[in-house]
Amino acid sequence: MKITHKMKQCTPLVLLIFLFSCNLDTNKDLQIDQSFEGEEAYWVSKTLDEHIYLPFYDFSVYANVAFTDSLPGCPTISIDSEQYIVTIDYDTPNCEDGSTDRQGKLQIQYSSISNNINSTIKITYDGYQTSNTTIEGFRFFQVTNKTASELLLQENADSLLLIDENESSTKLVLDLVHGGKIRNNSLTELNISGSLTGRNWGGNQIEATILKPKIINQACISQLGFYAVSGEERWTFTRSENTQVTHQLNYSNTEGCETTTTIKLAEGVTMIKQP
Repeated sequence: MKITHKMKQCTPLVLLIFLFSCNLDTNKDLQIDQSFEGEEAYWVSKTLDEHIYLPFYDFSVYANVAFTDSLPGCPTISIDSEQYIVTIDYDTPNCEDGSTDRQGKLQIQYSSISNNINSTIKITYDGYQTSNTTIEGFRFFQVTNKTASELLLQENADSLLLIDENESSTKLVLDLVHGGKIRNNSLTELNISGSLTGRNWGGNQIEATILKPKIINQACISQLGFYAVSGEERWTFTRSENTQVTHQLNYSNTEGCETTTTIKLAEGVTMIKQP
């Protein structure tokens, strides 16, 4: 009888410990600041767009001094005509007022002198930093369609790493489609669609889908400010015990390149970002 009595006392205690443990896991998820996830989504998206215009230009264009002089940050340009490689070097600027927010090198390797259907372009990063963000790895593009007024690029990357100024990193696998409108051999509009997966700052799985294509208009391109003026993204962060939260990014502008990113967090909070 005594043994039975002790078991009856222990059973509620075991149940209490189990419930307390479950609450700890739940509270841990709730305590994750969703604003950090919103900031990370915005940072990743903005960083990926920062130099997306580069592969839309043929290898031969980089021999045009007027074009290379227009690149932001006044980089030194090196051209390997045998292997179709362009190196954009921000460590040795080509003018006194060189870039202060870019460092390192971008290497662009083309499969041919002109971007034709099935041609490929590979961007490799060599110590490249932009706005205190370091990019490591490479991005691979293939021309899937080309007309006199439009170029379509399919992008795949499986080992891209973004590192912020605090050494926090985000690892990405990209499956994106980039469309460029062209007039008089100049890029006038960019649209971006597709999805990405990866691992975020906190080590959790992330998935993002562009629900409505991101559009970068001529006003932003002419100012070398590659900010989306419209579009919508859904970002899903997976936490412990397969708990997921979903945030949404909406891009808009008032006029020209005056853009706004509205981040709607799962908890109901809205964040506004302006480049």
